[in-house]
Order: sequence, then structure tokens, then C-alpha cells
Amino acid sequence: GVTSIGASAFNGCKSLTSIKIPEGVTRIGGGAFWDCHSLTSIKIPEGVTSIGSWAFRGCSCLTSIKIPDGVTSIGYNAFEGCNNLEIVIDNSENNVEVGESAFEGCKSVKWLK
Repeated sequence: GVTSIGASAFNGCKSLTSIKIPEGVTRIGGGAFWDCHSLTSIKIPEGVTSIGSWAFRGCSCLTSIKIPDGVTSIGYNAFEGCNNLEIVIDNSENNVEVGESAFEGCKSVKWLK
């Protein structure tokens, strides 16, 4: 099965509106969904541990996303320019390494503990 979404895998994909990342994926590569301006929803499964730099940069139509408890690394500029995005980070251990400007321009970021 699929264990990783590669770097720039869907970069600039104009027709992508919704995606459910399959169970078994542990890593979302850098720039994987960069500038997917039509992307309105994405579901990240519990098994994901890493979200790469620029992974969702410029996805301005995203409105909400829940980052599951297992994520320990969010790359720099991962969600930059996602102006309408409300992010919920479910991390009971509070052990997430967050890169510089990871959430720059996002509407809100809420940490659950």
C-alpha cells in the first residue's frame, strides 16, 4: 500500500477539491499539495507522523483541518497562505516540532491537550 505522499505529488493540481489520505500513510512530502487552490477538504489519518515544508502552501480554499495526535513534525511554511484555514492540532504530548512560519496567514491554530 501507499506509505508516503511524495514531494510535489499534486503541486498545482487545479481540479483537486477533496482528498482523503489513505490509512497506512506516514508522511506527507514537501510541497505535496502546494497551490492546489481548489482543495476545500482533506482528511489526515492517525498514522501520519510528518507533514513536509510547503505541503499545503497556498491552499486558500481549505477551511478546516485536524492534525492527528501522531504528527511529530510540521515543516516550515507547511500551511502558509491558507487564509481561510482553521487548524486543530490534537497532540496530547505537545511534542510537535513546528518549522518557521508553518501557519503564517492561517485564520487560526488551536492546540488540544
